[in-house]
Amino acid sequence: MKQHRIRTISAFPPVALFLVSVGSLGFAFYAQYVQKLLPCVLCLYQRMPFYGVAGLSVVALLLLRFPAAARFVVYLCGITFAVGTAIAFYHVGVQELWWQGPAMCGGVESGASSVADLKAQLMAQPIIRCDKIDWKLFGITMPTVNLFFSAALTVFCLIAPSRWMKK
Repeated sequence: MKQHRIRTISAFPPVALFLVSVGSLGFAFYAQYVQKLLPCVLCLYQRMPFYGVAGLSVVALLLLRFPAAARFVVYLCGITFAVGTAIAFYHVGVQELWWQGPAMCGGVESGASSVADLKAQLMAQPIIRCDKIDWKLFGITMPTVNLFFSAALTVFCLIAPSRWMKK
């Protein structure tokens, strides 16, 4: 019974990380496809760490029989979320006009061969600016929410292996 309890406690961080990642991506897709809040390129970049952690958390679950390896993978999740925190910070800075965003934010790369082709491309494609704020809750934008959420998840990933995963 004690062995089963230890295995269940050891599985908590990877399961939590998987659920949080999938839930966050689900919310992003809901905002995009149901609420029609089209993401800019930086918004799409902010999703990447959640994809990565979803996969890494499954790997950590598969490695629970090898505790050191499972803990290492959860630490990798922390590094992944730290990268996500940096991306979110950069996006907040672009939205707050602290610095300029990348050329892709609001620009269009075109392979048009004529002015008419370029005009048709521009008319068919919505331009989503990275510095435009489409959504706020209590004055807080989505990138700001993601900044704090990713930072908290980074801390969780750095604490969880030593706290809940057997040694």
